[in-house]
Amino acid sequence: MRTNGYVLGVLLLLAAPVAGAAQVDEKEAVIDREDQKVMSTIAFLDAHPDLKYRREGWLAFEAGKYGEAIAHFSEAARFGDKVSQAMLAEMAWKGQGQAVDRPLAYAWADLSAERGYRQFVALRERYWAALTADERQRAIEVGQPLLPVYSDAVTQVAMQKHLRKARRYMIGGRYNRSADVMVPGPGEQWIQIRGHDFYAEKYWNPKRYQEWTDAVWKDPPKQNVDVGEPATIGRTD
Repeated sequence: MRTNGYVLGVLLLLAAPVAGAAQVDEKEAVIDREDQKVMSTIAFLDAHPDLKYRREGWLAFEAGKYGEAIAHFSEAARFGDKVSQAMLAEMAWKGQGQAVDRPLAYAWADLSAERGYRQFVALRERYWAALTADERQRAIEVGQPLLPVYSDAVTQVAMQKHLRKARRYMIGGRYNRSADVMVPGPGEQWIQIRGHDFYAEKYWNPKRYQEWTDAVWKDPPKQNVDVGEPATIGRTD
């Protein structure tokens, strides 16, 4: 199986048209230049570990430091980053920084598809189609230990707690949305950003942030792929 170019190509993509979500203003369903500016700041990345560690993982991956990439993607995955979970799937499938482990790759892909994002559902189905019967059984087994750490039921709580704490720190006191803010950015350079942009609810309100993330990643329904019914790894009682 060829590496899923889409997963690699979108890791740090910060400007692309996306499908809007029902509860998100249409204007917010695009990562524009102002979003890029805010998202490049140290303050934003520290407040959003899902994106911070995804970025670190991608930089390590690009440098061929696969062990470091796995560590960073795993940390991002703890905060529910589906792109990082998909990358962990790809790396396990290809044996990058580890021995080839196709069942483990499927387990990660299953987690990445948890929210129904079309690209990652398709990735999971392609993996399932390529697995043998024994590999499919093992995929379900190795996926069980991942659930208490990386499933949405756990990671969304962790992300919400982190973001609420960051929100209290960043905007808990008096602030002026109409005034510009100066925040540290890449290369220890200070960046001037409009307060209205920096303090946007979609960045700091956990519910709005999740809606915005879904708006970025959700596509029209996937095309039907006749590969057999993929298994969803669930808890065993």
